[in-house]
Amino acid sequence: MSDLDIGRAFLASAELPLDRSATNDPPGCLAERTRAHDFQVNELRLDALPGWHLGDDLVHDTRRFFTVGGVAVATNFGPIPQWKQPIILQPEIGMLGFLGQRIDGTLHLLAQAKMEPGNRVMVQFSPTVQATPSNYTRVHGGTATPYLEYFVGPSRGRILVDQLQSEQGTRYLHKRNRNVIVELPEGEEISVGRDFTWLTLAQIRELLAAGNCVNMNARTVLSCIRYDGGTAMSVSGDTFRQAVVESHIAGAGDDESELRRTLTWLADVKSELWLEVRRITLGELDHWISDGESIRHESGRFFRVIGVSVTAESREVGSWAQPMLQPATEGYVAFLCQRRRGVLQFLFQTRVEPGFIDKVELGATFHLSPEDYLRKEDHPPFAEYRSCPPEWVRLRAPQSEDGGRFYHDEKIHLVIELPENEQLDLPSNYRWMALGLLKRLMRCGYYVTIEARSLIACLG
Repeated sequence: MSDLDIGRAFLASAELPLDRSATNDPPGCLAERTRAHDFQVNELRLDALPGWHLGDDLVHDTRRFFTVGGVAVATNFGPIPQWKQPIILQPEIGMLGFLGQRIDGTLHLLAQAKMEPGNRVMVQFSPTVQATPSNYTRVHGGTATPYLEYFVGPSRGRILVDQLQSEQGTRYLHKRNRNVIVELPEGEEISVGRDFTWLTLAQIRELLAAGNCVNMNARTVLSCIRYDGGTAMSVSGDTFRQAVVESHIAGAGDDESELRRTLTWLADVKSELWLEVRRITLGELDHWISDGESIRHESGRFFRVIGVSVTAESREVGSWAQPMLQPATEGYVAFLCQRRRGVLQFLFQTRVEPGFIDKVELGATFHLSPEDYLRKEDHPPFAEYRSCPPEWVRLRAPQSEDGGRFYHDEKIHLVIELPENEQLDLPSNYRWMALGLLKRLMRCGYYVTIEARSLIACLG
C-alpha cells in the first residue's frame, strides 16, 4: 500500500458523512462509560504518598514509572536567560497505538473511553493502547493491557503510522513516545471491549472541535496522519476545511527544494541558539518550596507538584497514588494561518525547551499562560492576536494535556486565519509552512512540539 493510498484512506474516513443515530453516538458513549464506573481522585501530601519517597528526588519505591527531579537551565532563547525547575524523568518509550480496520470499506480507529486522573473531564477517548513499559510489563501488579499484542512484537497488521515523537519539553526531560496506527485486515474478527468503540476520523474531528473529548495521547497519534487525495480534491464542508486538505497536499510531493530550504533555516536557527541543562536535586531548586505538602514556586506562578490518590474501576489497577504537576493558570496554544500564493500556510516558530532531545523544535505560533509573565512585554510575539476579530477564528476549543501526569491542565486551542492583506514582521525564528511540508519533517521525529501536534490534530 503506497503513501498515497494510505492518505486517501485517511481522507475518506475524515470526510464520511456523520451518522447521528442513537447507536452511533460517541459523546453518548463517553457519558455512558463515565456512569458505568466509580472514579475518585483526592489530593494528598507528597510525604504521605504510599510507595513514593521524597528526598533528593521524588521516586517510586520500585525505581520504575517516573521520577520528579530538578534541572538548572541556561539559554539565549526567550526573556529569561537562566532558571531552575522541577521536571519529570521518564526514560521509557511509551506506546501510543490505534488499531484501524475498514468497516464497510471505510477506515475506522478503535478508541478507548479512558479515565485519566488529571483530566477535568475525566473520561475521554484515548488510543487503543496507551502504556509505558512499566505499565505493560505490569510492574503495578494489575491486569494485562488489552490489544497490546498488536503493537509489541511481530505485527499482525499493516503499519500505517509509526513515529517516535517528543513530549512536553517544559515538563519532561528527554521523554519520547512511539505513535503507531496498525490496520487489521477487513473482516478479521476482533473482540471489542466494553470501554472501546470504532470511530471514523470524521467523528473524531467533531469531538476535537467540541473540546475535552479526545485526550492528548490520541491527538499526538492523530497528528501523524497525512491526508491526501492525489490532487486538490473537493471535500464536503466549508472553504477552510478545503484549504486545510490542500495544505496537506502542498509540499508533500517529491519536490525537495522547499524541504532543503526549511532544513537549512532550522540548522541556521539551531546554530544561533544554545541550551545548557544540568540535573540537580530538589533541594537545590532556588525559589521553589518543598515542604512535604507540595513542591511549588514561591511566587505562586508556573506549576506545583502535588500528590493524588486515585480509584478507577476501569483501569488495569483499581487504585493507586502518584505525584502530578498542576499548572497555576490556564494556557493557550495558537496557530496563525494565512492563504499565501494560493495555499493555506501556518506560522511556526522554533522553540528551545529544557526537555528537548535536540534542543530546538517547531512550535505553534504562540504558547503562553499569561499569568506566568510578570510583564506583558515579555509575552511571545503575536500573542495579541488572542483578541482578534471573532470572524478570523477557525477553531477555539479547550483540550486537556497529559491527564496521567498533569492535574487539571488545559490549553485553549486556537486557530486564527488572517486576511490575505494582513502583514506580519516575522522574527528570524518564525516561518510559514504548508501542512504537507510539516508532515514530511514530522516523519523524521523530534521536529515538532507536542503542543503544535495537538493543534494540528484538531485541524484534521
